[in-house]
Amino acid sequence: MLTAAFGEFGVAPAGSRGHGVVRRAVARMTHTRARQTQRFVNGYQLSLDDASLATFGYDRETFERGATGSVV
Repeated sequence: MLTAAFGEFGVAPAGSRGHGVVRRAVARMTHTRARQTQRFVNGYQLSLDDASLATFGYDRETFERGATGSVV
């Protein structure tokens, strides 16, 4: 998907296998935002009570294992 977007803007050809600066920057930014989002959602889910978590089919231990930091 990103390669198609790069091709549209002329940054890199759609079929290119190069690892340009812009491509790496976008990949790193996307990866960082995904991790940030996961931490935020994980923190919210930990704030729910056990009955609510059970309603959605989760248990608290699953989220506590995945908690690797706080949201800044």
